[in-house]
Amino acid sequence: MKILAEHVEKKFRQEWVVRSFSYQFESGQSYALTGPNGSGKSTLLRILAQYSLPTKGQVTFLHEDFSSIESDQCHSLISYAAPYVELIEEFTLSELLNFLIQLKALPAQLSLAQFQEYIELQPDKSKYIKNYSSGMRQKIKLGIALMADKPCMFFDEPTTNLDEKAKNWFYQKIKEQSNQLIIIASNEAAEINLCQHRISILDFK
Repeated sequence: MKILAEHVEKKFRQEWVVRSFSYQFESGQSYALTGPNGSGKSTLLRILAQYSLPTKGQVTFLHEDFSSIESDQCHSLISYAAPYVELIEEFTLSELLNFLIQLKALPAQLSLAQFQEYIELQPDKSKYIKNYSSGMRQKIKLGIALMADKPCMFFDEPTTNLDEKAKNWFYQKIKEQSNQLIIIASNEAAEINLCQHRISILDFK
């Protein structure tokens, strides 16, 4: 599939965060949105994921034959992970996974043991997510996004709060996703270097 951004612009009050952004993203390719903190990377990422509307322009999801995908279907094609995306902290990990499976946000056959093996964490089964460390919560978010089996993966500052071992885990997992369309918003060199293409937000001011 493809994501086509055409003349996208975003304005907050009197400030233009993004100007005249046009780009085509394709499956099997990875893209880094780069720029300093506060430059608008997260804003553009949310617009591309259709979590936020642009002030001008449009974002369209396309099949390989360039036929458009209905906007109300796009959410089912996306996994999204960011430090500001909240987990349901009153759940245990098992309860969270069951909830997401019911929503079809994770594969129906996924078990707690499989997920724990994938993320290389085995927290106490009775422990609530609110009592996990920030690094553990972030790794769970990344694991959910990676295991969702969606054609589009969006990551905003993905290794925030992770130690070196967990960062290397994420880098390896991203390298295994050869068929997905991946977009990472970051100013970290190691995260940017995971991607085949680089797009500087400063070019669209």
